[in-house]
Parts: sequence; structure tokens; C-alpha cells
Amino acid sequence: MTENPTPDVHDILDDHGERIGSLERWRDSADGKMDGIRRELSAVRAEGQAQSAATSAAMDRQSRDIQDLTRQLAEHTGAQKERNRLDQAKLTKARIAESRWKKRAAIFGLVFAVFGALGGTLLSSQTWDDFFFANVPFLHHHHIIGTLQ
Repeated sequence: MTENPTPDVHDILDDHGERIGSLERWRDSADGKMDGIRRELSAVRAEGQAQSAATSAAMDRQSRDIQDLTRQLAEHTGAQKERNRLDQAKLTKARIAESRWKKRAAIFGLVFAVFGALGGTLLSSQTWDDFFFANVPFLHHHHIIGTLQ
């Protein structure tokens, strides 16, 4: 029994060496794949961060635009309200002036009607007519008393 255990050990060592080499090659390829995945993951993260920054900038711009638009709309609405208030005040003044003129015209109409009625009543009398116009010959018709035969 003096067999040489070396050849079996060498074969076993060679087999283990091949296995270890195979495992190292597999690990190296897995490491390469992991490095590729890490690079891709880093690129995806960078793209996501860039997209997030761009979205944030766009949202900030939109927010400023909306605030500017709101401010302009408020200014326009305020100016429009002020313009409407001034127009309403002018219209109110015009209506008041119109109503004053209508009242004055009605009062003058009544006064003139009263004076006209009073004058018509007083001046229609023959006494006044004779008193004021007695010496005006063409206003009086001279009647001939008597009959023509």
C-alpha cells in the first residue's frame, strides 16, 4: 500500500484550481455586470435629478407667471371697478341734474299756467280793454245805431 497519494491530490488540486478559476471568472464577469449596472443606475439617477431640477424650475416659472397674472388681473379688476364706480357717480350726478331740471320746468310751467289763467281772466274784461286800449281807433268797431232802410 505504498501508493502515491500525490497524483490524486494533484488531480483534486487541479480540479479545485479550475473550479476556483471558473468562480473567479464568474465573479469578474458579475463584477463587470455590477459595474455596468452601477453606471446605468448612476446615469438614471443623474437623469432623474436633471429632470427633477428642470421640473422644479418649470414649476417655479409657472408659479411666478400665475402670480404675475393674478396681480395683473387684480389690478385690471380694481381699475375696472374704479372705472365703473366713477361712471356710476357721473350717471348719478346726471340723473340728479335731470331731475332738478324736470322739477324746475314743472314749477315754471305751473307758475306760467297760473299767470296765464289769471291774465286771461283779468284782461278779457271790457273794462280793462277799454282802460288800456280806449284811444286806439283800429281796435274798436264803431257800430251805427239804427237801421238802414
